[in-house]
Amino acid sequence: MKDSTALSQKAHTTTSFYHRADSVSTGACWYLVDQAKHSDVLRLLFEHDPAPVYDLPYIHSEYRGQAFDGPLVIKPTTSQSEKWLHNWLTEAKALALHGPLLTLEKIRDHLVSLNTVRTPHGDSLFRYSDPAALGSLGTSLSHYQRLRLLGPLTAIHGRYAGANWSLTKDQPSTVPDELIEQDPLPFELTQENLASVEVYRRNLLAKGLAENNGLEAHTVSCWFQQLETLGAPSEQGLVEGAGLLITQSFTRVLSEDELATVRKARQGACWSDTLDALATLTHSQDGT
Repeated sequence: MKDSTALSQKAHTTTSFYHRADSVSTGACWYLVDQAKHSDVLRLLFEHDPAPVYDLPYIHSEYRGQAFDGPLVIKPTTSQSEKWLHNWLTEAKALALHGPLLTLEKIRDHLVSLNTVRTPHGDSLFRYSDPAALGSLGTSLSHYQRLRLLGPLTAIHGRYAGANWSLTKDQPSTVPDELIEQDPLPFELTQENLASVEVYRRNLLAKGLAENNGLEAHTVSCWFQQLETLGAPSEQGLVEGAGLLITQSFTRVLSEDELATVRKARQGACWSDTLDALATLTHSQDGT
């Protein structure tokens, strides 16, 4: 059973995830990079720092064979490497980790404990070093999920989809080492977390399509909902369907009559049949 003092400390710790309008501050203690997205980062690190301090969390777990495709934690030791990594932070290529007085071993051990995430569909690798992962999850996280992600860290900063975000923790006092969990429970994502990520991604997709085609984001979001009712099997299907509507110069949400026309015109239940029906949908926006 966990020490009651430790539980009390956790209960009185304030955590938050928020998007920020200002730039992410400098002076991070550590940086985290996803090598799966940036395979040249180790080479670049040695170019910016002749004696770098770094570790590969996967090496210390069952994912050893994937170590050079996984997370890389770096402590900048030169002004050149600090400037380079901060630039990567602003370019959404790296995360900044804050944890004064933490050792590389403590950071690494915490990250190793996050290698696997528990989900309603089973355990899987967790790409916590990808700014998109925490950036899309952030607003759906509970207090205890934020605590688990931060562990001994006081803050994680990143950038995703053109916005800076921060995950922070503010403790009323320092927690003694003996009260810190030595074997924390696996990080767990709920169905609500996964649904929130899907909605977040879909909103970004709708916003991008709208901006690129001079449409209202709300219109494209409504198209996505309508295309789902027509059987769109994936995000790719949503983009295909919306693309057809854009090509035909639609600028408003489809009417119930138009949806009924598509359902009646398609020859089968396949998504390709629905796309064919959408392609022949009569554009009748003027005067209706």
